[in-house]
Amino acid sequence: MGQDSTQMCCPNCGGTMEFDPSLGKLKCMFCDSAFTQEECAAFFKDQQSQEAAKQAGSDWGSDGQDMKAFTCNTCGAEILTDETTGATRCPYCGNTTVIEAQFSGAAKPDFVIPFAFSKQQAMAKYKEYYEKKFLLPKAFLANNQVEEIQGIYVPFWLFDGAVTIDAEFEGADKRETDTEIIRDIYRSERRGTISFENVPADASKRMPDEIMDSIEPFKFSELKPFDMMFLPGFLAEKFDVEGDDDLERAEKRVTATAKQRTMETVKHSEVTEIRGKYDVNYTKKKYAMLPVWYLTTSWNGKQWNFAMNAQTGKFTGDLPVDYAKLGIVSGIGALIGAVLFYLIMKSIPAAVIAALIVGLICFFVGKGSMHPVHAASEARDYMENQVRLVHSNERFVRTERQKKQQPQTNSDPK
Repeated sequence: MGQDSTQMCCPNCGGTMEFDPSLGKLKCMFCDSAFTQEECAAFFKDQQSQEAAKQAGSDWGSDGQDMKAFTCNTCGAEILTDETTGATRCPYCGNTTVIEAQFSGAAKPDFVIPFAFSKQQAMAKYKEYYEKKFLLPKAFLANNQVEEIQGIYVPFWLFDGAVTIDAEFEGADKRETDTEIIRDIYRSERRGTISFENVPADASKRMPDEIMDSIEPFKFSELKPFDMMFLPGFLAEKFDVEGDDDLERAEKRVTATAKQRTMETVKHSEVTEIRGKYDVNYTKKKYAMLPVWYLTTSWNGKQWNFAMNAQTGKFTGDLPVDYAKLGIVSGIGALIGAVLFYLIMKSIPAAVIAALIVGLICFFVGKGSMHPVHAASEARDYMENQVRLVHSNERFVRTERQKKQQPQTNSDPK
C-alpha cells in the first residue's frame, strides 16, 4: 500500500524506517542506517515538500486561454485541444455529435512524450499488423473500413518508489543415482529493497487498460516538460481517474516483479516461496501525457479497437478469428502428432491421445495469437535489475530420498 503520512522512507535504500528509542533516531528496518529527524527532513526538503512530491499536475495558468474543450454526449469523454485543432468525432465511441464546451481548469500535465509517428505511418502499421494474420477472415480484409484514427495524448500517472522485501524460500537441488532420486533441501532468507521508476497507469476511464498495457513499454528517458508546442494537431483527454485510484494497479505490478527478482537470487534448481512480505513505498507521482494513435473499425456488428504506441511504433488490438481456418490448422497439427507418436510408440491409443493434445494446443495457440491484448502483470521495464540485499542467508535443512521404480521384467518359467 502507499505510505501514509507518518511513514518515512530510508534515504539510503528506500526501506521503511521506524523510530529507535535507544538511538533517539529513525532507523531503517532493512539496512540498519540511522538518521536524525533533521537529516531526513533535509534529504526530503522537509516533510511538506515530500508530500508535495507525491502530488502531480499544476494549474494551466495562461496556457489555459489557448485551450478548447470538447465533450462527447454519448460516452462523456472530455477532450482537450489547442485553439487551432477541432474535434468532430469521439475517438472512443465514434460518436459524431461532439460539442464544444467551456474549458475549465484541470491539472496541467508535468511531462509529455511527443508523437514520433504520423497518421500515414500509423495506418501503414495497422495494415502491416492485420495482413500478416493467416487466421483473419477474408471478409474482414475485404470489408474492413477504418472509421476513425485519432492521435491522442492519453493521461497517465507515473509512480516512483521502492519495495521493501522480507521473504523466505525453500530451495531444492535434485540429483539421481541408478536407484534413487535425491533432493537436498535448503531454506533461503532474503531482505532488501528494489526501486522502481515511472510505473505507468493510464488515467482515462474510457481507454481500455489492457490496450494501454499492451503497447508498453514507453521510453521514459525521453520525457519532456509539458509544453503547448507539442499539442497542435492532436487531441488530449482530461484525466478522470485520480492517482490514488491507480495505485492498486501499479502496486500489483511492482510487487509481482519484486517477488520474481527476489526468487532469482535463490540459486537452486527448484524454488518455492514459504513466506513473503513486500511493502510498496511511493516517493513520487507524476502526471504525464503519452502519445497514442487510436483506431476503431466495425465488422460483423462489432467495433474493433486498435492502438499504436506513437513513440515506439508498437501496435496492438484483438482481431476476429476464421474458425474454419483454425480448425484446418488444428486438424493438421493433430494428424502430424498422431503419425509421429504412432511411429515412435507403435500404439494407436497413444497416437489418438497425442492427436487430441496437439490439436488442442494448436487451437488455443492460434486463437491466442489473434487476441494479444492483455493486462500487464509485472513491471520489469521500470524496475532495477537486481534486489539490493541487506540480508541473505542460506541453510541446509534436510535430504529427501526416493527410490526409483524398477522396470518390471517378464520371465517365462521353464
